[in-house]
Amino acid sequence: MPRMRAKVFFRGKIMTEIETRDIFKGAYLLCAGCHLRETRSVGDRQIVFVFTGEEVKQKNAAYSTGRALVNPLQLRESVDLLRDLLFEQLRKRERNPYGKKHNRSDQTGGLSC
Repeated sequence: MPRMRAKVFFRGKIMTEIETRDIFKGAYLLCAGCHLRETRSVGDRQIVFVFTGEEVKQKNAAYSTGRALVNPLQLRESVDLLRDLLFEQLRKRERNPYGKKHNRSDQTGGLSC
């Protein structure tokens, strides 16, 4: 079950935020007009997509009950986009697993010439 939270954004509109690891649900939400707010690393090799929008809760329910309808070509493009974002995030994490900046002294044990 995805996490849902109500948030207040500018202009006084209340929007819901949904987190999901399901790339196909994420692609559907993009096609349905929801906004991808961020991608976040969770655990070793998992990425969470965070979506917002005025109707994100209804779109999530439509997906979960099998009533979601979208253009299949647009869905394919959205899957490709999310897959690219997912692998980009994973590559960043693998290059820098602990959030530290690495330099050559890390590889030589701190020795210098």
